[in-house]
Amino acid sequence: MHATAALHLYRHAPHAQRAREFLEWLFPRLAAWHAYLYRERDPQGEGLVALYHPWESGQDNSPIWDAALQRIQLRPDQIPAYRRVDTTIVAAAERPTNAEYDRYSYLVSFFAERNYEDARISGEAPLLVQDVLFNTLLCHADRDLAAIARELGEDPRPFEQRAEQSARAIDGKLWDDEHGIYINFDLVAGVPIHAHVAAGFLPLFAGIPGMERARRMYHYLNSPSFCALDEQCYPVPSYDRQADDFSPVRYWRGPVWINIDWMLYQGLKRYGFDEYAGRIRRTIIELPERHGFYEYFDPLTGQGHGASDFSWTAALLIEVLLE
Repeated sequence: MHATAALHLYRHAPHAQRAREFLEWLFPRLAAWHAYLYRERDPQGEGLVALYHPWESGQDNSPIWDAALQRIQLRPDQIPAYRRVDTTIVAAAERPTNAEYDRYSYLVSFFAERNYEDARISGEAPLLVQDVLFNTLLCHADRDLAAIARELGEDPRPFEQRAEQSARAIDGKLWDDEHGIYINFDLVAGVPIHAHVAAGFLPLFAGIPGMERARRMYHYLNSPSFCALDEQCYPVPSYDRQADDFSPVRYWRGPVWINIDWMLYQGLKRYGFDEYAGRIRRTIIELPERHGFYEYFDPLTGQGHGASDFSWTAALLIEVLLE
């Protein structure tokens, strides 16, 4: 999101000269960051960046990681010593399990033992996943980096070309034609990951699917699996409500996240699905208004869960109110 955020700041800054100086300082650093991702994290040169750890996606305990994590069978001596803080703040029933945290911590120690060197990690990594959300945001950010380059008199073509390669790869490799949604790909097992989460709709945010696929995605979104327009629920649950392990309160296994909603709101507007976009906009406003600025929300009751006074919930409410 870095380039996307930088361009947004630049376009809305009250002091144009200082904003341009900021952009000039930031541009080479953003270019280097993107170059690193494609150089070190795209082992097959597909235009799809691979993740080593669920935390890199922000969707910590999402069902999209279950199969990959369950492959990691640990002996007691392989589990690093750690102390959880999240369960002292939030009910344990809402957070990732200890077994998941054992694996999270093991992966961090695995990277540290290899000095965080991608060349040493990628060939042995127990988890290597091409994630829809991360790659969608990177594709969008490359286009925004091209816009920044154009603004500064730099060559935008390398960023545009890379964004188009990523868009084609997402649309080609990560599309689930049976269900009408985008899904992750497990590079270690060499198989797609059939877990349907709200992030699977976010290629709409980057304008990746054609209109036919966008309509199929909308049909799936506007259904009891997520939250149909004629239902009493808050869009959008982070996980298919008809899945056996759906939970309305357990972190990334069902609750509504305002950041996902905001990106989906932008994507739906982009494709002309204005009625559903309007409903999401109302949700972004109503949930904090009625329940507080929580980290995530129950899609059935609207009750807030997780950390309170959460900054991105507040920031994106402001963004929606002032748009």
